[in-house]
Amino acid sequence: MRIAGAALNQIPIDWTHNLRTIREAIEQAKAAGVELLCLPELCLTGYGCEDLFLSDWMPESALTHLQQIRPWTEGICVAVGLPVRLNHSTYNTAAVLRDGQILGFAAKQFLANDGVHYEPRFFTPWPAGKTTTVQWEGEEWPLGDMIFEHNGVKFGFEICEDAWRPDDLRPAARLAGRVDLIVNPSASHFAMSKTDLRYKLVLNASRNFNCTYLYANLLGNEAGRIVYDGEILVARNGHLLLRNQLMSFKEVDMECVDVDFTTEQVRAEEIQPLPTPTSTGN
Repeated sequence: MRIAGAALNQIPIDWTHNLRTIREAIEQAKAAGVELLCLPELCLTGYGCEDLFLSDWMPESALTHLQQIRPWTEGICVAVGLPVRLNHSTYNTAAVLRDGQILGFAAKQFLANDGVHYEPRFFTPWPAGKTTTVQWEGEEWPLGDMIFEHNGVKFGFEICEDAWRPDDLRPAARLAGRVDLIVNPSASHFAMSKTDLRYKLVLNASRNFNCTYLYANLLGNEAGRIVYDGEILVARNGHLLLRNQLMSFKEVDMECVDVDFTTEQVRAEEIQPLPTPTSTGN
């Protein structure tokens, strides 16, 4: 399967801009023959929406705008980050879309609450092992702690902070042995040398949980306070398959790699020579 991550330079609540970059990423991926594409955390709304995440209006508008993405997913499976509000609580989710349909929403289980992040103000952590449903104009989809399948490959999610918890607590520990692929859409801020930590986190997760691990971060200076480096990483069973150039000025950086999930052999036609880890961000 050819899998891909796309780093996107988004703008909070700029639906026109954010949908345009999402569509461009999907079109690039489809042109490259990608079968599964991971977009960053909260890429539909932008990460820096602050207290608007607590409103009823903004998550509802995000769900409405998600419908525009559905026809773009013919022939490809795509993970799109957005907030979902249920019973006066807002959840940080990744919607999985394929062939014009919404398959469900994976919800973030651990929230970042240090440094520049104060997610518990906006979001409610999702409890492990639980699921519910989302309803919208007569349609209904599952939401929660979920496993998806695409072309015979089972995959689950860690959303950003989920991966930064001890191995025995993080969602990957429960996904190990049940999935072939773990997908991580992130909105992780730039900090010196943090990319080295992420590099080790992704490699170690792929080794410790015996899986392929796909990571895609936001890119750029979204809302004046946080810079995102746009890193994309793919590792399999402790071996790095893909690492892109950080801190680009692109609006969309889509990177892909082929993984043979049946024979556990890897073909990486578009991988550049592996760079030495540098201190250029998270």
